[in-house]
Amino acid sequence: MRSDPAWWEGFYRENVITEAGKKVRRRRAVNLGSVKEIRSKKAALQKLAVILEPINQAKCRPKTMMTFRGFIEKYRTLKLVNKKGTTVHGYETNIRAHYLPEFADMQLSEITVEAVQTFINQKAKEGKAVQTLKNLKWGLSSIFRAAMKYGYMTSNPAAGADLPPEEVREQKKLPTGDQLIQLINALEEPISTLVYLVSVASIRPDEVAFKWKDLVPETRNLWVVRAVNQGKIHTPKYHRSNRPIRLTEADVERLLRLKEQVKAQDEDWMFPNRIKKGKTMKPGPIWHETLLERRIQPVADRLGLPHITWRLLRHWGATQMVEERVPIKAAQQRLGHSRPDILLKIYAHVLDASADAAAESLSGQLGGGNSAASSAQRTAV
Repeated sequence: MRSDPAWWEGFYRENVITEAGKKVRRRRAVNLGSVKEIRSKKAALQKLAVILEPINQAKCRPKTMMTFRGFIEKYRTLKLVNKKGTTVHGYETNIRAHYLPEFADMQLSEITVEAVQTFINQKAKEGKAVQTLKNLKWGLSSIFRAAMKYGYMTSNPAAGADLPPEEVREQKKLPTGDQLIQLINALEEPISTLVYLVSVASIRPDEVAFKWKDLVPETRNLWVVRAVNQGKIHTPKYHRSNRPIRLTEADVERLLRLKEQVKAQDEDWMFPNRIKKGKTMKPGPIWHETLLERRIQPVADRLGLPHITWRLLRHWGATQMVEERVPIKAAQQRLGHSRPDILLKIYAHVLDASADAAAESLSGQLGGGNSAASSAQRTAV
């Protein structure tokens, strides 16, 4: 025990396990508080005793001297190696840009709920969206759960961190069917057919990694069997099984015309990329990540159309299915959702026709704002 002019400091020794797995005994120091808060040595010893109580218990396991940076290397080889390309990309982005700058040299055993909460609050002050904060918390939680699984931590400090309330979000304006037709007709092939297919099939942009053999004209099915991100092929997000997208006769005919136009074989990519590697084309499906900015949005801007994103095209398809009262199970399969509630919670927008019907139904019950009708109803009551 030592009393500084400003604070009390306590010392103790505890068993720890180094990153190499060796058990050693280390000297620790802990700041117990200022001399204004703790006015005597006896009070300081009592506070130190509270800190030492769990350490002195027989069931207490030695802490592992594993730093966050050290465990991240293990996490990459133990966990990330088994995740899909899109998931790995998201985790690696957060690890490099957010987690390592904050926690890199901290011992896992010393990362507390308070440390995680401070991290979340700082990111909120920087203007990060609530969804980004959620992703940061979920990512940290996954890392800490893995650390618990492999014996490097005893609890998950991210689990207790709070998130700020959702901010007000402006509703994105969906393109109309006429606007999509205008855009599709103005685009060159095969981009024109690609935008058409994403719209009518409601697929994710990374699911455009079709080969011509995935199209079965006899059953009018287009099978989603693979996905692509920045040229890397992996299984689709909805990976329980390959899923078929039912097309119309007109959809199939459009695809077959494109196949004949480009003289493609069944093993060829339906939408091949145009990225050069040296002087030759790099084989593989189209890179959807850069396609919007390079080839699609300039045409939409020239036509005076709303801003187009892959997500909006998918929302457009989901909304049309809800509007046409397509059975929820069929819509779920087409969108590739694991749960049916995702469609109504996130994707379906309310179209004007449905909004008018809702307004007429409720307003009509009250006389449509007619003062006489309203007065009569009040008199009856």
